[in-house]
Amino acid sequence: MYSACLRVRVWRKRRQDNGATPDDITRTPPVYPCSRSSRLQQLMRGDEGYLLALAYSTQRGYGRNHPFAGEIRSGYVELEIVPEELGFAVNVGEMLMTECEMVNGFVDPADEPPHFTRGYGLVFGMSERKAMAMALVDRALQAPEYGEHAVGPAQDEEFVLAHADNVEAAGFVSHLKLPHYVDFQAELELLKRLQREQKNG
Repeated sequence: MYSACLRVRVWRKRRQDNGATPDDITRTPPVYPCSRSSRLQQLMRGDEGYLLALAYSTQRGYGRNHPFAGEIRSGYVELEIVPEELGFAVNVGEMLMTECEMVNGFVDPADEPPHFTRGYGLVFGMSERKAMAMALVDRALQAPEYGEHAVGPAQDEEFVLAHADNVEAAGFVSHLKLPHYVDFQAELELLKRLQREQKNG
C-alpha cells in the first residue's frame, strides 16, 4: 500500500545485514536483552491470541504505536537443506508464509532528520492477523532503540518474549490440575501455625 511512497527518503535507519550468523533459539536459549534475530524468532513462535492482545494494547495507548500497513503478502517459499555428504542445496519442499511490514509513527532524533519507524512480522501459513500483530509488537519492543520510555507491557522485552510460547504456557497452567498434596499440606501447616500464634498472642 504505502511501500512505494515510502521509498522516498523517509527511512533513515535501514536494517543492514552485517554478515553475522543469526541466533538460533532452538539451540541456544535466549538471554535478555535479546538480539533482533532472537526476538523475531520468539515472536514468530508465539501464540496468536497473546500477540494480538499485546498488539491491541499498543493501539490503546500502551506502546506509542500509530501504524499503517506498509505491505502484507503471503506466498510459498522453497525449503532447502545442504546435506554434508552432497555439499549442495537440495529442495525438500515449500512452505506457505505470511509477511507484514508495519509503518509506524515517526521519530525526530536530534542527530538525524525525522523519519518513520517500522515493525516486521513473518509467520507460517496464511495468517495476516498474526503477522500484523507480530509487526506491531516488534515495533513496540524497539522502544529502547529510539530512546522511548516503556509505558506498557508490549514494550517490556522479557515480559513479552518469556510468556509468548503457548506450548510452555499451556503445560504450566495444565499441570495445576495434578495433585499437589505436599505443597498443600505444607501451606496448611503454616496457616495453622500462624493462626495458633495469633490466638496465643
